[in-house]
Amino acid sequence: MEIAAGALRENLVISSSSREIFRPGTALITNSGVEIKLTMFCEPCKRIFPVARDLGSMINRRGILGSIETGGIILVGDTISLHPGRYAALPKSAHQKFLDFVPTIPAGKVVRYLDVTIAIGVADSFVRAIPGFIKRSVGYDIPLHRIVNAQGKLLTYIPNQAEKLSDEGVQVEVKTGLSGSTLGAVDLASHLWQG
Repeated sequence: MEIAAGALRENLVISSSSREIFRPGTALITNSGVEIKLTMFCEPCKRIFPVARDLGSMINRRGILGSIETGGIILVGDTISLHPGRYAALPKSAHQKFLDFVPTIPAGKVVRYLDVTIAIGVADSFVRAIPGFIKRSVGYDIPLHRIVNAQGKLLTYIPNQAEKLSDEGVQVEVKTGLSGSTLGAVDLASHLWQG
């Protein structure tokens, strides 16, 4: 891609002639025992624009994100073995990623729409889709009440959100609006989770 190593603040760059096995679910294991689980592909996006010479040449070229499963020290020149299918791949559907993420939000904490988009690995512009995901998921047994808007305000389409948050120790400030409706908000400085 002609991007200088380190320009994307990546943690690791691996050279291999077997690109086809760099897929979600594959494990990378170094000769020192460090294990990295490949989680999902990332598309060229605006985050690489400052360092890429030609975004057009990057169409259909992807990086891949991973998470450390077993820590340790990785040195330049270490050998890495690839173990395809060692882990279940993350879902490709953004809605399924949303459904998988919401249960990981700890009790007593909240996230904003933008935090959700970052966690599920979609573009920031996806914040507009999050309300739809929430509305489609109200019948699921997941803690949707832990999602608030960018200002920490509660969402009108989440049943009993204030009560559920209060039960978890989140202080909800309730105000009466001009129309007589009640509006709730949480203090993001105290309760925001950016896991």
